Order: sequence, then structure tokens, then C-alpha cells
Amino acid sequence: MSISLTEDFEKFVGRYSLGRDSNPSDITGSQHFLRIKVPGGVLTSNQFRQIATLSSKYGRGIAEITDRQDIQLHWIRAEDSLDIFGFMDEMGFTTDMCGQGFKGARYGDVRNVVCCPASGIEKNEIFNPHPIAKEITRFFTGNPDFLDLPRKFKISVSGCGADCTRAVINDLAFVAVKNRDEIGFTVLVGGSVGTSLPGPRLARPTRIFIRPEEVFNIAVAVVKIHRDYSNRESKAKARFKWLIENWGVEKFISILESKTGKEFKMYDGPVFMRRTDHEGVQPQKAEGYYYVNIPLLGGRLTSFLMNQIADLADKFGSGELRLTPTQNIIIPNIREENKNEVLKALIGMGIPMDRSKTRWLSVGCASDFCGKAADMCAKKMLENIVEHLEKNFGLEMLNSMDLHINVSGCPNDCGASLVADIGLLGRQMKVDGAFKQVYEIYVGGSTGEKASFGTRIEESVPAEEVRFRVASFIASYLKNRNASEDLNSFCKKHSKEELKRLLQKPEADQHAQ
Repeated sequence: MSISLTEDFEKFVGRYSLGRDSNPSDITGSQHFLRIKVPGGVLTSNQFRQIATLSSKYGRGIAEITDRQDIQLHWIRAEDSLDIFGFMDEMGFTTDMCGQGFKGARYGDVRNVVCCPASGIEKNEIFNPHPIAKEITRFFTGNPDFLDLPRKFKISVSGCGADCTRAVINDLAFVAVKNRDEIGFTVLVGGSVGTSLPGPRLARPTRIFIRPEEVFNIAVAVVKIHRDYSNRESKAKARFKWLIENWGVEKFISILESKTGKEFKMYDGPVFMRRTDHEGVQPQKAEGYYYVNIPLLGGRLTSFLMNQIADLADKFGSGELRLTPTQNIIIPNIREENKNEVLKALIGMGIPMDRSKTRWLSVGCASDFCGKAADMCAKKMLENIVEHLEKNFGLEMLNSMDLHINVSGCPNDCGASLVADIGLLGRQMKVDGAFKQVYEIYVGGSTGEKASFGTRIEESVPAEEVRFRVASFIASYLKNRNASEDLNSFCKKHSKEELKRLLQKPEADQHAQ
């Protein structure tokens, strides 16, 4: 290797990495992916166009918004990595370190810090957390002291009073609250939906209260605790949730106080005050301005569409875009007199702005690239379900349910199906000598103040039957619920066997409307 090439590689070490697409059946032909970290989910229209250029040149013109506010490209060739990293360096972006190829408990990093996508513009916001998210990201990016964590570490910061960042499934979450007359944050720890030990866990509330200026130092201290105390002997036990499970919250707070040299105030109020994912068209705190949330069911879009959206942000907004944890894009700072023109332009671009809220609220993982789905990827499955429900139940009924449908192609649950109203968890099953994609169905999961994991009511539904089973269950729920009873509450008062019987009702096509 030449000296200049060595220097180029050293320039990018610790800040850039390619992930490995490992599809054994080679459905897509992608060997590597590029996961671009967008700090706090905020970027300029020009940066978005530059990523579209990367997508066109190296990723077959396709990009994906992830549920951690990253932008992911596939079909990346290893031999192009230096050119790509150099281009990204000029844009001011880095990547996750994507250490999934290492067998042991090592090479974990702090992943993109998820932030409320309406930070700074949301009406009745408690606190704007975006500067905090950027500060945390800046500190950990390329920091050699934190590139050898036992496993990856996920942080979220929210200030709108809702769980729009899915704080309950993060390793560490800061949620803005009012403690009597003081505004600050309370902290949740140890969340994760993955299969690593001790299995899926909802983040536990610590009930501590910290001031906004303390969040950064607390975040660093908690990551240090993960680095220094989490399990390094077993990769299956190396996530932070394993440490919290073994220590308990009380011991964790004691260690955190000793590390930070302070005694925490306590907070005894609600963690979340409302439920929103900032869907649709919403008024901003600045009078006369709105933001428009663009539904990208599953988060996948073309480089051509990316350029069109960037043009809209320049023409009608402030040249800024926001990525959401539900895989959508927000154009902020649109004048009231221009919002209908923006909606008309988006519909003309083929984006269904006049469809159900479920399109804004649902998530689908990229299982066609990771090799965990045999024939129907999670994003396509999600699209099939939502279109079927819209056809059979109508928009008014669907919108009244605020229905979250999350689909994951494998038990790793990258789509967080366990905390959705309807969750689908895929796996491969051998049928007549060939592998077929089947899905487990979970119902009644939720984030926020009533956070809970869904109940599994079916284990091996063939992919082609899933949309009918889901519609059947929703029809049964609508028939048997009390007035205005949400799906989470409905499921909690029924046993698994009772819920399973509801799923076996005739197809919703025969009963809807």
C-alpha cells in the first residue's frame, strides 16, 4: 500500500465504515451499505442533494431513511469507499461504525442520537433538545476513547412531551419535563427490542431530574459506565440492558452519582404528556408558519425524488429538512399561504398526502438487504398491509385509531415491531424443501406513557396471508371494543387466547365498512 493511500485510510479511521449486506440468497446483489449519520435528523437541502448524488453514483439511485434518522445507501463497493468517505467529509457527515462483522463483544460505538424531528419549531414544546443532540454526537464521533464499547449504544433526546423518539427502546433516553416550575430532563435506561440477552426490555425510568446543561455530562458518564462495566466476555450479554438488568436502577443511579460527583434531584411526574409523531401538516410555534411531514412508508425513495423534495424546501421553506424516527421527511418553515401549494406539489410527485395517518406512523426495516427475509421484504409487506387496510376500512376509521404498524424481517426486530399496535416479526421457515417468509403477529404494543410490548397471537403466518389476518383482527377489535377504546387498552384486558381467537375471524374484506 502506498504512503498516500495509507494516509487516506488513517484520515477516515474511527469516523467512517461500510456495513455488510449479508443476503445469502443474493436477492439484491448488494455487498455493502453506507449508513450516513444525520445529527439530530436535521440537514440542509443542499446536503440532501449531495446525498442524492452519492446515491445516483454509487447506490443505484435508491436511499432509505432509517428509524434512527440516518440515510442508508446500498450496493456500495468497497473499492469506492475512499472516494465516498472523502465526499462525505466535505459534506460534514460521518457514518455509524457498523461493527456487526466482529464476533466478540467489542467495536461498539455510539449510534446516531435520535432527536425530536420538530425540535425548535413544535408548538408548546417543553425544550428544544437539538443543540444537545448535536453536542453529544460531536463528542463521540471519532473519539478513540469510545470506539471499543462492548456493543453499540443508542441515545435519544426529546423535548416535545411525546415519545416521538421511542425513548423506551433506547439504551439511554433524555425526556424533557417540567418539575414544578423548573424545566429539565428525566432519564430512562436499558431499553432494547433486540434478541440479545436478557431479551427485549423497555427502558426503565430512573425518576431523576437534571437541568438541560447537565445532559451532555450525564450522557458521557453513562456511556463510560457501559464501556467500563458492561459484559465483554459474551457478545450476547454485551448490550447495556444486560448491565441494567443485573444492577437494577438503584445501583445504576448510585454508580452514576459517584461518577459525576453529584446527588440527583428526583422527579415524580409523568414522563410523557401526549402522543404524536408529528404527522401530517402542523402549525409551528412561529405564527403563520407550518411544517409538512412527507409520508415515505418504509422510508425508501429515489435520488430523483430527493432532489424534488430539496427543491420544495428551497422554494417554500427555509432550505432545511428533518428526518423523522418513523422514516419520513419534514419540510419546516412553510408560510401558511404556501402550504396548499406544497401539498399539491407533493401529490403531483406521487406522494399520497391524502391517505391514512398509518402511513406516517408505521415503520418497515430493510430486510431484503440483510438476508433475513426469504421472499417478501418488510417494507413491501408494510405497503401491502396499509393499502389493504385503506381499501377495506376507509381513511376516517383508520385515522381514528392512530394505528402504528411496524414490520421487521427477522427476530433482530430492527423495525421495533414489539412496541407497535400491530407488529410483525419475520422469520424463514422451510416449506416443501424451500425457505418461505412467515411472520409472527403481535398486537397491543405501545411506546410513551403506556409503553408495553405487544402480545404474540400468531407464530407462522405465510407472508401472502398477513394483510388479511391483520385486517381480520382490526375488524374484530372495532366490533368488540368499548367506545373510543384504543387498541393497546383493548388488548390489555384480553388474554392471549382471546386475542388469538379474534384473529381467526373471517377476513376483514367481508366485514369492513
